Amino acid sequence: MNAPPLSPQMTARAAVELLTLGDELLDGRTADGNTLRVARALETLGLSLNRRTTFRDDRVAIAQAFQDVSRRADLCIVSGGLGPTTDDVTVAAMALAADVELVFDQAQWDRIVARFAPQTPPENNRRQARIPVGATALSSDVGTAPGLYLELGGCTFFLLPGVPDELQWHLDHHVVPMLAVHLAQLGLVRKRPTIYLRCVGIGESALAQRIEALPNLAWVEIGYRAGELDLELSLRGDDPEEVERFAQAVEAVGAGYVIGRGRAGLAERVVEAFRGRGLTFGAAESCTGGLLGATLTGVPGASDVFRGGIVAYANEAKTALLGVKPALLAEHGAVSETCARAMAEGARRLLKVDIAVSITGIAGPGGGTAEKPVGTVCIGVAGPHGVASVVTTHLRGARERVRQQSVARALEAARRAVLSLPILESET
Repeated sequence: MNAPPLSPQMTARAAVELLTLGDELLDGRTADGNTLRVARALETLGLSLNRRTTFRDDRVAIAQAFQDVSRRADLCIVSGGLGPTTDDVTVAAMALAADVELVFDQAQWDRIVARFAPQTPPENNRRQARIPVGATALSSDVGTAPGLYLELGGCTFFLLPGVPDELQWHLDHHVVPMLAVHLAQLGLVRKRPTIYLRCVGIGESALAQRIEALPNLAWVEIGYRAGELDLELSLRGDDPEEVERFAQAVEAVGAGYVIGRGRAGLAERVVEAFRGRGLTFGAAESCTGGLLGATLTGVPGASDVFRGGIVAYANEAKTALLGVKPALLAEHGAVSETCARAMAEGARRLLKVDIAVSITGIAGPGGGTAEKPVGTVCIGVAGPHGVASVVTTHLRGARERVRQQSVARALEAARRAVLSLPILESET
C-alpha cells in the first residue's frame, strides 16, 4: 500500500486533530467512543491527539472547520457523516472546503451493489459513491461507506465512518498501515515507552496523593483515566528504565489496588483468573439488577467460566430463588452481610459453580437510613470451603455510579478469592 501524501513535518510531535461529526453527539443521543478508538490507534505509532472538536451536521460549518484545521494541523481524522441520508454531509463539506466537484466512483458503487446482493441497494446509497476530486477512496469490508483520504492545505485528512466497528476497521486496515509506511520512510517512527497500570478500589485523588509523594516525578508523564469499573494509569517517558522504575514504585505505594499492567480491564482479568485455574463463576444480584452478568458476558470467552447469574431484587425472590430465610431478612435486613452471605451460598449451590459472588445494597436516590445510608453495599463471596469473605462498602455518587462501583467491588472480590487474597477496603 502506498503512503499518503503527508506533510514532511509529520513527526511524533506533529499536530494531530480529530473532528467528530453528528447532531447525535451534541444532543446527548450517542456517547462518543470514537475518540478513544482513534487515540489508541495513533498511540501505536507514537502519535497523539492535540485537539478534538465536535460539530453538528452543518455542511458550511464543517467545511469551514476543514479549512481551519488545514492551516494548523499536519493530520486530521474525521469521524462520521459518510452515510446515505441527507444529514450525512461530510463528503460534500470537504468538496466545499477544497473547492472541487464531487464525482461518482463506479468502483465504489459496484462494491455497494455487491454488499446488497441479491437485493438492490436503495437509490440514496449512491451518495456513498461520490468522492471529491483529488481524494482517494478507501474501500471497506464491513460497511457500505468507503473512507477517504486527501490533502488540503498541507494537512492530510482521513474521512472515516462514525459507526464504531466500521471506523475501527478503517483504522486497522487503512489509517495505521498507511501512516506507518509514511513515518518509516521518513525515519520518524518513535514510540515513547509507556506502561499502563490498572487499579481498583482507589479513587484518582487518593492514588495521586500517593504518587505525588514519590521522587523524580518530573521524569515521567502521568495520566489518569477513570473508567466505569477501574482506574487506568499511564506512565510515559523517554527513558524505558526510568519509566519501569517509576512503575515499580507506583505498584509499591498502590499495593493491593493495582491489579496488573496492560490495557485489559477488570472484567477481562476476572475471566483470565478463573480460566487460568479452571474454575467456574456465578452471581447473585439485588441492587445491580443483572449489571454484573451483563458486564462479564461482554468479555469474549466469558462462557468458559461464567455459568450464570440470579437477579433476586425483591425479598420474596431472595427467599424463593436463593433460599434466604425470611427470619434472616426480618432480623438483619436485605442490605446486610448476613444476607449477602446467604445469597452467595445460595447462588453457588443453585448454579453449581466453584465460586459465587453476591451484591445487595442501596443504590439510591431513596431508601437510605441513618444506619444504612444510600451507597451502603454488602458483597459476599462463597467458595468450595464455605463463605470466603463478606464486606460492607460505602460508595458515593448517583444511582448508576453506585451500581457500577458495586459491580467493580464484586468482580474484584471474586478475582481476589481466586488468587487467595483478602478483600481490601476501598479508598477514595
